[in-house]
Amino acid sequence: MRVLFVNSPGLGHIFPSVPLAHALTAAGHDVLYAQGGDVEAVAAAGVNVVDVTPGLDYATVFRPEEIDFSVDGGDEFVAALFARVSGVTVDRVVEVARGWSADLIVHSPLQGAGPLAAGALGVPAVSLVTGPADSAPRIDGLLRDHMKEHYLRHGVTPEPPPGFRLNSMPPSLRELLPDRVRADDDVPVRHVPFNGNGELPGWLLEPPRRPRIAVTLGSIAGLWGGLAVLAPLVAAAAGTDAEFVVTLGGGDPSLLGDLPPNVRTVDWLSLGPLLGTCRGLIHHGGSGTSAVAMTAGVPQCVMPLSPDQKDNESAVVARGIAIGTSAETVGQEEFRALLEDEGLRAAAVEVREETAAMPSPAALVRRLESRAG
Repeated sequence: MRVLFVNSPGLGHIFPSVPLAHALTAAGHDVLYAQGGDVEAVAAAGVNVVDVTPGLDYATVFRPEEIDFSVDGGDEFVAALFARVSGVTVDRVVEVARGWSADLIVHSPLQGAGPLAAGALGVPAVSLVTGPADSAPRIDGLLRDHMKEHYLRHGVTPEPPPGFRLNSMPPSLRELLPDRVRADDDVPVRHVPFNGNGELPGWLLEPPRRPRIAVTLGSIAGLWGGLAVLAPLVAAAAGTDAEFVVTLGGGDPSLLGDLPPNVRTVDWLSLGPLLGTCRGLIHHGGSGTSAVAMTAGVPQCVMPLSPDQKDNESAVVARGIAIGTSAETVGQEEFRALLEDEGLRAAAVEVREETAAMPSPAALVRRLESRAG
């Protein structure tokens, strides 16, 4: 079986798919990524990849300077934005899918080129949902509506191809979601942390001398100058008997201000091993980031930077595994909750065990084989 992976640009969309790609490879199937943006990260994961948008700066496609992240544009806004982002990949994705004779296409929920290519080849399409922010079932139809011109150019009827959705959210979290972002026929799959694994620093292998709290804004905000929002947190950390590890994600550390002695910065560090040493995680509300914390059983403090991340915040707070705040006000109260709130910690452990009981990516291979025929 030949399985083509087509993801939206950005590590947060790519990384959750890698364990499934590895499981398919281990089962003897051929795997190829048709990827725009962050192609090097796919190659570093040990998977073959074709760059479908060589040389393209995706900032010119997303146009962040035109987006007001304080306004919730809803599913329509998300679909319109990612239809534009998907549109620049469509022609090459279809070309790769045809030339490689893909039997099945796996795609991130906001990458509309995947379902279009599946329709062009008459093969099934499977999407992989990692959190509430991209799980609204109606987004599929909205993407097709916004990409109707591309469907017509390729002679494809803008209808959903046969297939299903994989969903890595633990059941107790999904049950709390509003109807708008819940699909009851999703197929569960365990989230297996993969964050561009690599060499670990020696200090991470030593027992922490003080309780440790990780802080991250994911893989995008740092590159777009977002680290400045962490300056109040860094200043407040000086008054807490804990060690803080801030991942920069390629951002400028000078935006954090003067670092207290108990604040350590790292440019990039795989989140799974880091959280294995931590009492808590403070983050932006990214789906993948929250999922790794759930697999580790670590309490979370979520300070969303955009409306879609507020959906993720609402879900984990409702489940009792996180507290919500803002980057402007986060401080001693939130730090104490992560370090001392036993109710928060007990709920996080419950979700960790629940996540561990979900079917692994390897357990889903047989079902994917039967879908591809």
